[in-house]
Amino acid sequence: MIKIIFLLLLFFLSFLYSQENKKHILILHSYSQEYKWTKLQHTGFVSTLEKSFSSPVDISVEYLDTKRLMFTDNYQLFFFHYLQGKYNGTKLDAVYVTDDNALDFIINFKNKLFQNIPIFFSGINNLELINTLDLTKFTGVYETKDIEPNIKLIHEFSPQSHDIWFIGDTSNTYKSIEQDIKTSMSKFTNYTFHFISFNNIDDIINHLPSKPKSFVVLTTIGGFTDGKGESLLPKESIKRLKQNKNIIVCSMEDSYMVGDVVGGYVTSGKQHGSKSAELMIRYFNGESLQRIKSITKSPNIYMFDRKALTESRLILSEYIRRNAVILHENKTFFERYEHVILNTFFILFVFFLLFLLVVFLIALQKNALLKTLKINLENCTGELARMKEKFSLFKNKNE
Repeated sequence: MIKIIFLLLLFFLSFLYSQENKKHILILHSYSQEYKWTKLQHTGFVSTLEKSFSSPVDISVEYLDTKRLMFTDNYQLFFFHYLQGKYNGTKLDAVYVTDDNALDFIINFKNKLFQNIPIFFSGINNLELINTLDLTKFTGVYETKDIEPNIKLIHEFSPQSHDIWFIGDTSNTYKSIEQDIKTSMSKFTNYTFHFISFNNIDDIINHLPSKPKSFVVLTTIGGFTDGKGESLLPKESIKRLKQNKNIIVCSMEDSYMVGDVVGGYVTSGKQHGSKSAELMIRYFNGESLQRIKSITKSPNIYMFDRKALTESRLILSEYIRRNAVILHENKTFFERYEHVILNTFFILFVFFLLFLLVVFLIALQKNALLKTLKINLENCTGELARMKEKFSLFKNKNE
């Protein structure tokens, strides 16, 4: 009885300890939960964080949804009052935000909402914040679209092409990306860069090139709307763009890898979220926020769609292919049925071991039977010898 009480007490103390050490984190996304770029960052962040803690992590998630709603001062004030009312009295250990609008909101209202709480971020295009953010309160992962690898990639695909079209919405993110591209233009004097920026998808389509095999690069397209002003999902926008058979669509973001987009050197949402979680883990492990430097080299990767490459008759160099993520890659027979083959092999191996065990047991049983027969035969032989000896003695005595 004493042991049971002791175990129950130990369990209760362990539960209290885990609750005391549970981390409470607020996540604030700039866009909606269905926006793929947001989902990728969120998944990368949460999965990395949960792998590093034995106790559960208490996560609350909010969305500014600024692809559908205007990020005005009035809207920010409304959202501030909403968060203030919802999280008043809630103990938070850290806040994680994704993309520029969410970080701008936090900067504007941090002192009123999260004064002494560290802020971690990812997907931030505004590199000027590197010089203005308080390093004792903010750290995270900056997002840069690497234009140079993509231009070199287009040159590798089609050396004779000298025009590249960059398309995007009219968001602050697009404007930041456009400025970065223009900064790199001087390095590529053989190319003419064309910038198409509208919110209405029809305006974008009307300005697309009509020359066959024209390369169009997606920058940020989450703000596109249809003729009725309704927001379009990126896959819907890409479907509309691909109605122009003259264009080869490349991407600078992994979340746009749908609908026969060829790909490119893309920003990785999952890597952004994961890297930001690693910074937060370092903080929870005792490092001061000021020592945890922001990641200014965006964790970008090569990513391509095999089907789109084939249909566009584009060939990757072995060097790029070796370091790239290839979607819808043709798999060998073993790769397609790897689990079935391995499971079948395992089952057959188990049956083979069972067969050997049965044979061994039968052999042991036969060996034991032979030994028993031999012993019995030896006993019988000995008994016959004794009987024969007794008979001989009896016979001699009677004679």
